[in-house]
Amino acid sequence: MKSLPDNPTAEENPITLLEELAVVKSRYKMLCVQLDKVSIEQTESMNCIRAALENTMKMVQALQQHTDLERLPLSEEEQAAAQLLTCQTVNEVKSPEEEPVSSESADPESTEESQFKPLTEEMLKAVPRSIRSTVKLADLNNFYRELFNHFVVNKNRAALSISQMSKMNLKATNSRVRILKELRIVELDKQGNVKLLCK
Repeated sequence: MKSLPDNPTAEENPITLLEELAVVKSRYKMLCVQLDKVSIEQTESMNCIRAALENTMKMVQALQQHTDLERLPLSEEEQAAAQLLTCQTVNEVKSPEEEPVSSESADPESTEESQFKPLTEEMLKAVPRSIRSTVKLADLNNFYRELFNHFVVNKNRAALSISQMSKMNLKATNSRVRILKELRIVELDKQGNVKLLCK
């Protein structure tokens, strides 16, 4: 303060800047809390939509099987929508003539649950603080599960860019991707595209 001129401007006054910084930090914390609530509600909504769509597809398949109706292929728009919702498309669901419906194929969620292993708090803490930043375990596991569904359950092989994952509502962030890379769960190609490593 002694080195400052008399009546300095707000930009030159360190005390004023510190006070403004405290206000900004407070607002940031409030926004983080609100964002977490929105993220949880969005995840719950998407899960409900996925479950409803998958049940509808199973019901249609069962009706077609019992009434001997011809199964019409999905349009490109319908396939894109199903892929965005990480649901099985016609290419992934065998017709009744090709393969009998088994308990495993009738309930893909049970197979997914038996294969997917969520990350633990210990695993997250093993990642350097500079990488994990403020990422929460629940959000990271949600992102990991969505990648698992895309690559393992839906058997997609092509790597995804951050923009592609955003369009697919996969909630991708650089921090989450870096953490999964550090844990050797995903790999990045030269273009920075993400692909799940085989476990």
